[in-house]
Amino acid sequence: MFMGIWISLISFIAVIVSGISLIIAVVKRRPKKRLGYILGGSVILFIAGAILSPSSLSLAVISPEVETDGSGKATIEGEATTDAVLTINGETVKNSNGSFRYTVHLQDDNEQNVVVKAVLKDQKKEQEVLIKPSKEFVAYLEAEKAEKELTKQVETALALAEADPTQKNYDEAATLVHSLSKTYEDYDQRLSLLQDHIQIASALEKAEQSLSRTDLETATKLVAASANKANFDDRLTTLQTKVAEKEAHEKLQAQAVKAVEKAEAEPTEANLSAATSAIAQLPSANEGLTQRAEAVRQTIAEQERQLAKAEQERQAAAEQQANQASQSNQDTSNQAEEYVMITKTGAKYHTHKCGNGTYFSVTLSEALSKGLTPCKKCF
Repeated sequence: MFMGIWISLISFIAVIVSGISLIIAVVKRRPKKRLGYILGGSVILFIAGAILSPSSLSLAVISPEVETDGSGKATIEGEATTDAVLTINGETVKNSNGSFRYTVHLQDDNEQNVVVKAVLKDQKKEQEVLIKPSKEFVAYLEAEKAEKELTKQVETALALAEADPTQKNYDEAATLVHSLSKTYEDYDQRLSLLQDHIQIASALEKAEQSLSRTDLETATKLVAASANKANFDDRLTTLQTKVAEKEAHEKLQAQAVKAVEKAEAEPTEANLSAATSAIAQLPSANEGLTQRAEAVRQTIAEQERQLAKAEQERQAAAEQQANQASQSNQDTSNQAEEYVMITKTGAKYHTHKCGNGTYFSVTLSEALSKGLTPCKKCF
């Protein structure tokens, strides 16, 4: 190392001396060739000495304190000897013609000391740079922390809604998902599936309560269009069976009602029998229709009693009328026949009491039948 310095120093002096001598020789017109060789050799020696002499190591950072940007990144810049090997926190950094740049990314809101080292042969230098988190980065970290906490709440709410897919649980999960600062495709897909599930479950529940054909068709369309149709197939099949049974029951019910109404309008044994048969075909007892059929039965029985009574009354009236006619004929006969007065022992019949004795009235025909003859005084 020192040899190179001495060679450089001696050759530098030789260059100066030989150069001056060469100038003087030119001015005084003396021989120059020898001086030219000496000057050339001195320059060569100077260059060789410079090569053999070690370079001085330099290291300088632009700022000993660097603040991060909003994402937590900070750039360290500086200069160093061109041939020096640079490392920052143990990581080799490219030395571009004596300058360097290195980016540090903080992971939290704590300050970080970064060590910049330069090595050139047996020379070493190092400097510390303090990386400070900016207010924007601290705010970003707080927002990320809040987002992470909110994400945990979202996961819990979604898990609850998926285990118990009610509208209330869905609304709570959806509110949390929509309050996130970022869009999460997975959460949106899970919400979509939940909404689809709840819509189908609601339609099925409505159809199960009403058992109407319209509600069944609505639920069937929703299940057919769902990606989770397999989850509802059994329930839908059961519902279809119940609706078919209800419709069959309603048909039998309508037939029974119609038969009862006909029996009520025309209370005959034939209509009552048809109504009773229709009621018997119902899958479950219908007390209302049974009571109405019984009322028809009582009506028919009452009608029969009334008819029997009317017949009796007709017969009695006919008999009375016949008796009255017979009596009337007898009365008419009696009014047409002549009455006379007789005694129990007399041989004559009289028009009035004629002499002593007890008289009583009889018809002339009766007196004649007894063999009595008219009284000469009375006739």
